[in-house]
Amino acid sequence: QKDVKSLGFAVQKVEGNTIVKAREPNVFNSLVGKVAGLQIKTQTDLFQDPSISLRGKTPLYVIDGVPMTNVDLWKLNADDIENFSVLKGANASALYGSIGKDGAIMITTKRGSQGKTTVEVNSSTMFQTGFIRIPNVQSSYGNGYNGQYAYVDGSGGGTEGGGWIWGPKLNQIDANSPSGFWETTQFNSPRDPNTGDLIPTPFLSRGKNNVKDFFRTGVISTNNVTVSNANEMGNFRISVSNNYQKGIVPNSQLNNSSFAVSGGYKFSKKLKADASLTYNRQFTDNFPETGYGPTNYLYNLVLWTGPDIGVKDLRNYWEEGKEGIQQRHYNKSWYNNPYFQAYEYKRGYYKDNVYGQLKLDYNITKGLDLMVRNGFNQYGLNRSWKEPKSYVGYDNFSRGNYWLMSESYLGINSEALLSYNTKLTGNINLKASAGAANRFNTFRQQNQNTDGLVIPEFYNLSNSANPIRGTNQLTEDRTSSVFATLDIEMYNGIFLGLTGRNDWVSTMPVKNNSFFYPSVSLAGVLTDFIDLNNYKISFLKVRGSWSRVTDGRIKLPAPNYEPYNHIAGYSPGINWNNNPSLQETSRLIDPNISPESSETIELGGDLRLFNGRIGLDAAWYRVREYNNIFEVPMSLSSGYSSRLINAGEFIRKGVEFVVTANPIKSADFSWNISANYSHVHTYLEKSPNGTDRLGLLKSGDRMDKQFWYKYQESAGGQLILGANGFPLDDPYLRNMGTYDADFFFGVQNNFTYKNFTLGISVDGRIGGVQYSTTNQKMWWGGTHPGTVNQFRDDANNGIASYIAKGLVVVEGSATYDSDGNVTEDTRKYAPNSTPVNYISWNVNTSNYAYTNYSYYNQSFVKLREITLSYNVPQSILTKTFFTKANIGLVGRNLALWSKMPNVDPDGGFDNLQTPSTRNVGFNLNFTF
Repeated sequence: QKDVKSLGFAVQKVEGNTIVKAREPNVFNSLVGKVAGLQIKTQTDLFQDPSISLRGKTPLYVIDGVPMTNVDLWKLNADDIENFSVLKGANASALYGSIGKDGAIMITTKRGSQGKTTVEVNSSTMFQTGFIRIPNVQSSYGNGYNGQYAYVDGSGGGTEGGGWIWGPKLNQIDANSPSGFWETTQFNSPRDPNTGDLIPTPFLSRGKNNVKDFFRTGVISTNNVTVSNANEMGNFRISVSNNYQKGIVPNSQLNNSSFAVSGGYKFSKKLKADASLTYNRQFTDNFPETGYGPTNYLYNLVLWTGPDIGVKDLRNYWEEGKEGIQQRHYNKSWYNNPYFQAYEYKRGYYKDNVYGQLKLDYNITKGLDLMVRNGFNQYGLNRSWKEPKSYVGYDNFSRGNYWLMSESYLGINSEALLSYNTKLTGNINLKASAGAANRFNTFRQQNQNTDGLVIPEFYNLSNSANPIRGTNQLTEDRTSSVFATLDIEMYNGIFLGLTGRNDWVSTMPVKNNSFFYPSVSLAGVLTDFIDLNNYKISFLKVRGSWSRVTDGRIKLPAPNYEPYNHIAGYSPGINWNNNPSLQETSRLIDPNISPESSETIELGGDLRLFNGRIGLDAAWYRVREYNNIFEVPMSLSSGYSSRLINAGEFIRKGVEFVVTANPIKSADFSWNISANYSHVHTYLEKSPNGTDRLGLLKSGDRMDKQFWYKYQESAGGQLILGANGFPLDDPYLRNMGTYDADFFFGVQNNFTYKNFTLGISVDGRIGGVQYSTTNQKMWWGGTHPGTVNQFRDDANNGIASYIAKGLVVVEGSATYDSDGNVTEDTRKYAPNSTPVNYISWNVNTSNYAYTNYSYYNQSFVKLREITLSYNVPQSILTKTFFTKANIGLVGRNLALWSKMPNVDPDGGFDNLQTPSTRNVGFNLNFTF
């Protein structure tokens, strides 16, 4: 424990009571916009982790002092959290080792409070009532290709149009048809009872609201009951909670239940104990698949279902007489009926988390204390996938299948810390500590699956048509450490901190498995020495820190945790005549490979004016990352495809500002503001291959540059087309912009009037580009509203009338260097005048030239949260058995301002995620 005043690095705290009113299923989503430098990209799909980065890297999570190297972001219950303390600098590594080199989010759970035994009930219900951003599809043209469509058998070929949505115009008047509209055979057409042939039916716009018709109102319901008490000898707290989420996708849901107990006891004046234990259970029989492809709902519902199909007409998803064998759909070769997906393709998830800690504090003598703590983090996970017959995947027409996966993990963290606190002189205090720690992790995984099902819808491994398949994995690793800290406080206003730590890791070659890393920090409170009241300055602190951290963990891409990926070994090979084999890795390992390292410098200050009514905390930091472990390609003639080496150097730097203000403060009314601003970018300093280049990046370039193939352009930036009227490909990858935001921010306003409290939170990210799969595929496939025009009508009638804006080369040529820069250009141009078929234009180009190649500005501002609550007065409560009561109306994700069409850019990527919903509801809190 340290006083924030003494710290030489940035720390920001968020109180737990700010996240229990407007609920999020994942508690970390509630931190969006509240901490400078902490960027959280929320996901709209059910049961998907938010993307969390602190100063551009993944932080360590610490629960009640125990570091969690394998953390489940869903196992935390908001009602049990006292506060979050975000340690932003690498100095966190002094506390938790190299796993804390990218900062740490420290989570302190609640304990019983002094007084009589109290029971607290907190209930929150949120309804996902509407969408703030949803794909807007055209409703004028149906399935088919080049204006032609006639259903035959659902194969997708021939007159069914190959799965495209470039078919005939809908609702076309035809006086010669029985219905008065143009008619054709469709998947739900009746059959002639005599011939068995399909009878043509009107080709009408039925699916204008397919997205809204398919999704349902989601519900997020959270209930918690807590019993607690404390006295001078000890405390206890027991908490039971359940979070139920009814997904907006039919037949999807999630249950998340927790039981937590914590307490402390003072055995004597010298010995006291503190302990906590939490059991968490996450279970669902089905949650949606994510990512582009036939397993995604929007893939089948938005991109590849024409508006001639009404989704309500697909609710009966089995073909008559073929129940359990063949799904009913307009295209059974490439796409899935969304209801068939929802009710038959089931993804089960059943996970048990158990974690906790036991800490003993013993006062040996005056100023000398011993702390011993042991913490653990454990989970067991079982997952299942039930794939019905006729389910469509890429290059797969399922015979029915069943997958089972089981995982188990155990992490144990043990530590002992001896601390000494003394006053050297009247103005100098010294605090010193020395300790040791041991961290052990073990992970197991098993996978088994059928190879086709004999009996439809009987999901059991014994029902496999062929021998079952499977894999298994076991990994273990250990880190042992010794560490020491020295803190010197001078004149109650100058604070010097020194740390040192040495780790021994099992994941590195023995000769390189031991490494030492230090840090130093200095903070000074100038107002303790200089009277600045004449300048209305009530507090002024400056701080700085330096640290060097070495990390023995290897973070190569892998499907699961594989800590020994950098050590040469063997992997399973092919089976020949039922004989297993081993094969040598294709990666050549440097036997002298050593851990990655980084050096961090941070400078900052804390200023408060008008007796704390206005505050400013600022930080600047620079991180040098070197000795990085890289996989670089090799010639295949060597017998290897790549080699693993220490190389490369990167610079990561950024700034952060936190402003607080209390503009109005009176007996009945107050207004508090907290705002933060931050940005961080990483730059290439030295390439791993010893040159000034890393792929297309040059030394000094930002690492988040996005590259993609464009079409040729003139020196003035105009599109160059060929004689056929289509764009000419540019063979060089071009810079499309940078991915990371120029900056991100958050603003929280809190108004209090008597017993009413109003909270308003706004946040956003400004700058950066994001590739949009949704928009690209909508232009390509024919569902984008921009494709509704006369050119499309002409194309349906076989007329090529679309003339792209741009130039054609009439003479001359251009030469390029190896980077694609023009070295000589003798081209002369004329305006393009060649018409092309509009459907062919979009199918071949996705209209890239006029949509910035589907790279969109991802800037956005969100009205993230509004809460209006009322504390019931004591004058009313005295007539009841309640001691406290609070009722409130709450809303999350209420409004979005963004120029990115059809997609909420909040998640940081577009991969056909579920549309973003607006959540509103109420919160009730009672104590008795």
